[in-house]
Amino acid sequence: MLTCRRISGIAILCFTALITCVNTHAAQPGLYLGVQGGWANLNHMGISSADMDSLIADAIGNGNFTRSAFTGTTSGNGAGWRVFGGFQMGYNWAAEIGWAVYPNLPIRAAAAGVHNDTGNPFRVSTSGTFKTSVFDLSGKYIRPLPCNFNIYGKLGLAYVEGRSHEQAQVTTTDILGRFTISQYSTDDDWTDRLFPTFGIGVGYDFRPDISADVSYNRIQRVGNPEELGSIDFISLALAFHFG
Repeated sequence: MLTCRRISGIAILCFTALITCVNTHAAQPGLYLGVQGGWANLNHMGISSADMDSLIADAIGNGNFTRSAFTGTTSGNGAGWRVFGGFQMGYNWAAEIGWAVYPNLPIRAAAAGVHNDTGNPFRVSTSGTFKTSVFDLSGKYIRPLPCNFNIYGKLGLAYVEGRSHEQAQVTTTDILGRFTISQYSTDDDWTDRLFPTFGIGVGYDFRPDISADVSYNRIQRVGNPEELGSIDFISLALAFHFG
């Protein structure tokens, strides 16, 4: 049975081992390249009401309608990856650039309304994909710890690019139930923004030329850009240092 004295002794031994541990494999300063993969959450804004109106007008051939309902906000998650390179100055500072690709998100939205000229009701459903890629530039502060570990923080800017392909099906039903007509339209959109990005991580130096880390990074949406939202990315990275 562990007594308070034994527990205190074990704690002192662990603390002593930690503070006396020597960083024998600290990553060497200079150029480094790496790759990381993990799980990303994208707060995609989906199809806007204006986008839906445009899809409906293209499908039915005119804008003479009244939309009475609309749902189109979505989010999603999945695997993402990033390649990066940087230059480490000493053992505390680095500058880093990277390019990331995040999971494709399905585009789902629905609407309902009425043709103003006939009074016939219609329903709308959409399908498609939204693709996101990011180029980032950030500064990095590294705090070495005993036993070849380190913690770090990053702060910078991310250029976010989103591409969407949308298809809408407008189904119109005669108010007397005599017929149903389906009409279609498609739309391809591209949008980009510059957002702030930041991250924190814990790293381990296997050798002066090989290191790994686990990190959390966020790209913070600012303002009200069409479609683009914030991105959270939890990942594992492997880097090679060239001195």
